[in-house]
Amino acid sequence: MDPTSAIVMLSCIYWGALFGGAITSILFNIPGEAWSVATTFDGYPMAQQGRAAEALTAAFTSSFIGSLVAVLLITFLAPMISSFALKFGPPEFFAVYLLTFCSFVGLGREAKHKTVISMSLGLLLAGVGMDTVSGQLRMTFGSAELLRGINFLVAVIGLFGISEILLTMEERLALRGHAAGISLRVVLSVWKDLPKYWVTLLRSSVIGCWLGITPGGAIAASFMGYNLAKRFSKDQESFGKGRIEGVFAPETAAHASGTS
Repeated sequence: MDPTSAIVMLSCIYWGALFGGAITSILFNIPGEAWSVATTFDGYPMAQQGRAAEALTAAFTSSFIGSLVAVLLITFLAPMISSFALKFGPPEFFAVYLLTFCSFVGLGREAKHKTVISMSLGLLLAGVGMDTVSGQLRMTFGSAELLRGINFLVAVIGLFGISEILLTMEERLALRGHAAGISLRVVLSVWKDLPKYWVTLLRSSVIGCWLGITPGGAIAASFMGYNLAKRFSKDQESFGKGRIEGVFAPETAAHASGTS
């Protein structure tokens, strides 16, 4: 296969995988990928209100915008970005992760002590397995299965997916998602409102590109994009209740980060 065609094909597969997690996040409240967790906060409430088509349209539109910004950035500034990224050492890695954790605490929608407890539990689970630097075994308790550690995606899907399945079975004795019939009218309606959220889209794109170049990653970018959108919104109380801006922000940031 021609190298250019191969790169295009692999890029399409990658972007499709990035976006795919948003579908189950919106329709079933089960994140298909770790960076789709933030999309569930407003995407699923929109689906419950019968606005699943709007949420999905917002998701793929913001995904395109975030990816486009990152592609343009990489295309024109690749040499500068690569030289900057190569300068990162242990102090810079620590600073980026510390900034990410602080943003979770400062911008989180829950009580700060709950956020700290959740992060502590996450760090405890992340400590299981073989240390990548020293090779030292940590909290494996003699189990060969724990040598690789606890997979983040498995933990996230377990926390969100299993709980949602059990809750749905308890309430309705059946796992049912929400229908989403996307029409041209819905797509044009969402696109018509895009200029209202240009600040959110731009801010999330910048956050995503920054955390993509640095070792933050798409997961941190999606949460930070969502939290900043909520923090700077004039109607913070509407977040978590089906606000379309709560879908634009994490999807834009995640795709900008994943692309850059």
